[in-house]
Amino acid sequence: MSRVAEHEMWPGLPGTMKVRLRRLDSGEALFRQGRPVVALYRVRTGRIRLVRHLEDGAFVIVHVARAGDTFAEASAFAGEYHCDAVAEVPTEVASVPKGDFLAVLASDKEASLSFARLLAAQVRDLRARAELRGIRSAPERIMAWLRMRAVGNPPVAVIDRTWTEIAVELDLTREVVYRVLALLERDGRIVRRDGTVVLGG
Repeated sequence: MSRVAEHEMWPGLPGTMKVRLRRLDSGEALFRQGRPVVALYRVRTGRIRLVRHLEDGAFVIVHVARAGDTFAEASAFAGEYHCDAVAEVPTEVASVPKGDFLAVLASDKEASLSFARLLAAQVRDLRARAELRGIRSAPERIMAWLRMRAVGNPPVAVIDRTWTEIAVELDLTREVVYRVLALLERDGRIVRRDGTVVLGG
């Protein structure tokens, strides 16, 4: 079910946009790879997993968008979506029609610059995740992933989805992830609590 909302601030733009709201059930697709691009999106509540399907039948998790995150921005300049967008949990998204978004960029220099800054930040994030997958050691890859998410002193990472889902994101098997977590905890490098991991040495 969708409905039109009032104008609201849109991340990466200096002004407001008229958005449409849509609620998704867990597992429901917002859009599919190869379908025509109609809108850009922001997660209000919940999580959206972006999954790209490869020609050999494999798939890659491109990104997991959480509350406040925008996604599919690059699709503003494409004819079709390059991945699936699927709700991991009950989720509400706000959307801006592609045409409206491009019209703002074309007429507002500051909006174009703000959007360019947003895309630059996303490129940095993509590079960081590519570097993460390049770490050969499973324990160090998991520790690096935890450090990227951790805040505070001592650093605490909030775990908002299953380790099975995280294993796919890290390109590791579920069994390896659980074995490494036990090893890291035994060595005093982490402490697992309900929904969080506290980082030690």
